[in-house]
Amino acid sequence: MYVKRVIAFLLLLRCSKVQSMTLAGTKSYEELRAAIVDAENKYGLGGKVFLNSDELRADRVLRTMKQAELQSPNRGLPAAGMHFFDAKPLIESSAVFKVLKLMPKGAVLHLHNSAAVSSNWVIKNLTYRQEAKLCQLEERYYFTVRSLHNCPDNQTRSIHSIRAEQQQNDTDAFDIWLESLINMKMKPTRNRSASIDELWLDFESCFDAIKGFLQYKPFFEAYHWQLLHEFHSDNVYHIELRMSFARVFDADGKEYGPVEVAQILHRIVDEFRRQHSTFHGVKLILAKHKNMSDGELDSALKLYESLSTTFPGFVTGFDLVGQEDSNRSLKSFASLLMQPPISSGLPRYFFHAGEIVGYFSEANENVIDAVLLDAKRIGHGYALMKHPILWHAVRRKQIVLEVCPISNQVLGLVRDLRNHPASFYIAQNIPITITSDDPGFWDATGVTFDFYYAFMAFAPQVGLGFLKQLIWDSIRYSSLSDEERRNVTIIMETQWDAFVRELTD
Repeated sequence: MYVKRVIAFLLLLRCSKVQSMTLAGTKSYEELRAAIVDAENKYGLGGKVFLNSDELRADRVLRTMKQAELQSPNRGLPAAGMHFFDAKPLIESSAVFKVLKLMPKGAVLHLHNSAAVSSNWVIKNLTYRQEAKLCQLEERYYFTVRSLHNCPDNQTRSIHSIRAEQQQNDTDAFDIWLESLINMKMKPTRNRSASIDELWLDFESCFDAIKGFLQYKPFFEAYHWQLLHEFHSDNVYHIELRMSFARVFDADGKEYGPVEVAQILHRIVDEFRRQHSTFHGVKLILAKHKNMSDGELDSALKLYESLSTTFPGFVTGFDLVGQEDSNRSLKSFASLLMQPPISSGLPRYFFHAGEIVGYFSEANENVIDAVLLDAKRIGHGYALMKHPILWHAVRRKQIVLEVCPISNQVLGLVRDLRNHPASFYIAQNIPITITSDDPGFWDATGVTFDFYYAFMAFAPQVGLGFLKQLIWDSIRYSSLSDEERRNVTIIMETQWDAFVRELTD
């Protein structure tokens, strides 16, 4: 009601009769200005979150840290305004980052399994195993453990033997070069102005390079255990993981299909939960690339039905991924997606949409189709601001946007994250959740770096209430059942109270 009264008063000021009135006759200029600022803060995301007395003390501490960091005279441009590749050392030394690192993050709802683990871990662990090989095809390199269909034996070598040939001082350099195959920070596009198409070519080459490792069951298992470890260490309690369910094989050459792959992951998650009482679990979203035919989409939807009925509550959704500018639009798939060739009903859709800056293309309208197709969440939603009717509908229907700050920056949508459209979504109280997309491919771990940019760049005026809204919304908009949500809420409340006490101390 307070916000509505301020808006009503401002509208009155536009009327000719009121324009003749002096501000002094109604409210003082400063009083009116303060009322507008207060109303805007209450209107935006987190503005109506209740904070108890301990949280209010923590909020004052955090705001003081934040103000000092954003206004530091020694640094010039704040880290929040810098590209992540340049800002990372400054962020890691930041007092605010250290606080955010301690904060319970709730759920990560947008994460691709093959790009989720630190690239440094992949190199220092998987490439040092005897089975690890490197395939060279022209100027492209691929990690593998066996000959690939497009890379014969004479172009595939043991990484152990290649490393042994290096001079002692060159081993580190060799490992750095290996890491450059799966790290955007080390790509040639890092050091020059690159187009979005060039960035995506480098980005997709990272997926191509690591794919062979993740097809080998022992590596697949070690990698996904590390994935859970990195995110749990970052105080994440629930993960919704997008993956293609590609086949894997073991040391004897036995192959495992999608249902068996889901079973392997289910076992890994159960074992991790037994060892880590504060980790709640994982949901899987089948994600297939948009560069497919209608027949291939038909098969993908049938695979989703098979997985979701075999693993109810574990495989919970369907998505289509890939660069939006250069692949098929959601509209081109709409007839199949509205009437999928399955008997179990309409899948729960979590579509990538609006990860684009251009106008005048069908891809720019993917956000329209995502809403029409009843997507429960929208991956990225960067372009939603260009569609005013639609963002009103998204807010009214409470469709959450999975915002991936660093991903959008690395892939060329925005250079300075202070200009990210999420600032508008936050001001308009459009539901968002902060997530990290593919952190292993840009020298990050977990999701705290993305929270840093959300807190410091998207909404520099907000405090603890904003963060509290984000983490509880991540649970609210997850695929958790009501019972699962109650269970993770118990964990979260305990961890949140401990975090608030530590911050005030």
